[in-house]
Amino acid sequence: MRVKHSLIRSILLKIIGLSTAVITGIALFSYFHVYEIETEEQKALIKQYVTERVRTDSEIFRLAKDNLEIFSRKFLQLYHSDFQVTDEEFWSYYFVDSEDATRMKRVYFDGILTSYGQYFYGLSSFIGNNQKVDDPDFKRRLVLAFRVLSELGPAWVTNFANTHVVYPENAISLFYPTEPWGLKARANLPMNELGVIRSVNKKENPQRKPVWSGLYYDETANKWTVTYLSPLDEGDKHLITPAHDIYMSDLINRLVENSPDGIYNFIIREDGYLVAHPNPPTDEQKWVGQLSLDKIDIPIVKDSYKLIKKSAKDFLEVELIENNVNDCYLAVKKLDGPNWLFVRVLPRKLIRQEAHAAALKVFVEGMLILLFILLIVYFVMRTQAEKSLSQLTVAAERIGLGDYGAVADRSIPLPLDAKNEIGLLSSRFVEMATNIRDSQKNLERIVEARTKELEQANANLMELSLLDGLTGVHNRRALDRNLIRLFSDAEAGLGVFSIMMIDVDFFKLFNDTYGHAEGDVVLKQIAQAIMESIRDDDRVFRYGGEEFMVIFTNADIATASLAAERIVQAVRDLKIVHQKSTYGTVTISAGVVQVDNHQSSDDLIQEADSKLYQAKNKGRNCIVV
Repeated sequence: MRVKHSLIRSILLKIIGLSTAVITGIALFSYFHVYEIETEEQKALIKQYVTERVRTDSEIFRLAKDNLEIFSRKFLQLYHSDFQVTDEEFWSYYFVDSEDATRMKRVYFDGILTSYGQYFYGLSSFIGNNQKVDDPDFKRRLVLAFRVLSELGPAWVTNFANTHVVYPENAISLFYPTEPWGLKARANLPMNELGVIRSVNKKENPQRKPVWSGLYYDETANKWTVTYLSPLDEGDKHLITPAHDIYMSDLINRLVENSPDGIYNFIIREDGYLVAHPNPPTDEQKWVGQLSLDKIDIPIVKDSYKLIKKSAKDFLEVELIENNVNDCYLAVKKLDGPNWLFVRVLPRKLIRQEAHAAALKVFVEGMLILLFILLIVYFVMRTQAEKSLSQLTVAAERIGLGDYGAVADRSIPLPLDAKNEIGLLSSRFVEMATNIRDSQKNLERIVEARTKELEQANANLMELSLLDGLTGVHNRRALDRNLIRLFSDAEAGLGVFSIMMIDVDFFKLFNDTYGHAEGDVVLKQIAQAIMESIRDDDRVFRYGGEEFMVIFTNADIATASLAAERIVQAVRDLKIVHQKSTYGTVTISAGVVQVDNHQSSDDLIQEADSKLYQAKNKGRNCIVV
């Protein structure tokens, strides 16, 4: 037996050595072959991606151009009409602050319904304290632009941060629902001296062409921004310049994609100014205005720009450039509209990793096949004399491990046909394993059935413990659990969420007038209306008494605000009579807050509660964001 085992070991070692050498050679060949194929495939994919991405994302630039052409036509129609603006009307919109700056009244930002039925909101305007407001034509242009902004601005706010108008004078008017810019600007802010607005003045832009700005920091809105401006002249007179702002964060979300595998995009102007990059600008760059390459510290962007300029291509189609310094490929195409170049960076290491993975797969699969063959060889080389005993040994071990099915189903071969004691012993092994297996299966079925019943009962109890007994929506306990999970996800960067705190207006008066039983019915109706107005992923909770809470998952403040308006309107549409209410029917007030820098769920709820009370102070039947 010792000689036999030594022979087996010697043969197996020789097979292992020769086979490993062959498999290693095949793996090396596979590496170079896959590297070549993967390189061509990745080049084709990146060209297709950039072509499709630029085509899709250039739409925002075309849309900005079309919007401002519509704005200019509308303004000129009013400007050439007999529409007159009196001093009385002008000062009904504006006031002079303590620092001698002229600003639009706050009510036109918060929202006001005029006597002739027009609703103004999200509007602000600013005239620096170094600019006189005594020219009738200047006042008329301000009021006419205000009219056009109030009409067109709300239709464009979903695609652009704002719509605004700048004037040759040091003045600006904005439709900007999220930011009262005109009320916050410094009284002595020299807007016409800033790089963005100065670029449309006649001296800077004698051809009077529309302009896409570079990346700059809006110190009033506290956001990185790019702006599209289209100057409007009447003969030699510069009337106004309508414009759109796009926040840098929105631009990155649309154009600059940084995937986990290391592929990313950036945008650069043809004259070497960086527009957008996955790496945010540093605090020291906030006051630069526009980020030229000498003001940023991103070596790959500088090296890539040199190669792009050296290629002397027009980039109307996707061009591939090898960047050997940074070991990557660049796919470059010009965006429609501004003179911006969309650049997608493909690191070569990704191609090498793919080739490594393919070679490793070949090697591992080869070694597994080798191992399988060695097992077969080892089995064949064993003498048939030990076959029966080995089979019985294996069967005994499987029974010892509790694997009765393998023996009972005869998946383990046994010498059952032997006409001797071994054959009889093998038969008894199979019978014993079959009896034990059948008994075990019956027991497992009983245990499984009881376990399922218990799990279902526990699930039912858990669900009941998380529901409000009156309205059927989730209760405060469920709210606390959900907020813990959502806060954890938000801190991990898995998305944002928003909450809506709701209170039924004049509900105590309703109970006093109609009784608590009728009040319970109203709470059920309101809960049902809220549930029907939210998405499947959102949740509604009864916070306590007549207060409800809604969690909008994966929703920023803009999305949550729209949903909140639907909820408020849904309750109005119930038209539940409430004689003691100001509105004659049951209504709700609400505050909406997005999770941001809140330290805890209590902070978030406290802010939402504060917004709710602001809504009540505004007269109820509304929301405050």
